[in-house]
Amino acid sequence: MSVAFFDMDGTIVGGDTNDISIGEFVKRGIADKSIISALNSFEQQFYEGTLNVSDFLKFAVKPLVGMNKDKLYKILHDIVKTTIIPVVYPGAKRAIKFHNDRHDTVVIVTSTMDYLAEHIAEQLDIKYVIASPMEKKDGVLTGEICGIPAFQKDKVTRINMFLKEHNLSLEDSYGYGDTVNDVPMLMMCDHRFAVNPNKILLESDDIKAMTVVDWKK
Repeated sequence: MSVAFFDMDGTIVGGDTNDISIGEFVKRGIADKSIISALNSFEQQFYEGTLNVSDFLKFAVKPLVGMNKDKLYKILHDIVKTTIIPVVYPGAKRAIKFHNDRHDTVVIVTSTMDYLAEHIAEQLDIKYVIASPMEKKDGVLTGEICGIPAFQKDKVTRINMFLKEHNLSLEDSYGYGDTVNDVPMLMMCDHRFAVNPNKILLESDDIKAMTVVDWKK
């Protein structure tokens, strides 16, 4: 049995789940439309590999801080079901099924907030999530970060913690990602896949150690 690590945004999902969910927050009156311009700036920093992830996480969680836990669950579950799952790449679905059929340990590894990533994993039949941990008190988000965000080199830190916790190894491991932010994770794995890589990753020296795949169809 192997371990397969999947980045989420741009790898599993044909788009950015933060863009999608925050856009839905605006449509549903949970956030003001002015949030979109700030989101675009953070997104550009992400794809360039220059993002301060703590700043972004505290920005992204603001519309949900203090929301009743039942309302929070309902909103996130509905947004994921109606706007995110429909844009999951066909190739991602095949890869997830491949690993599940082999009884591999399948893990989403993402810098996206855990409260969103967990809903996506549940609806894709993925058991494990390594994401950016956001503090909750009695199920209510406080807006604070309560652990190590799974971003860039800290994806490696969180993966090593996960492997130790579950008594797993990297032997015959698989890694799937689409940007330079995923390179530290991918280089840990025996089988490395660049999924629809963006221009910066495609032009980097690291791409030589990866298999490039197209999951759009």
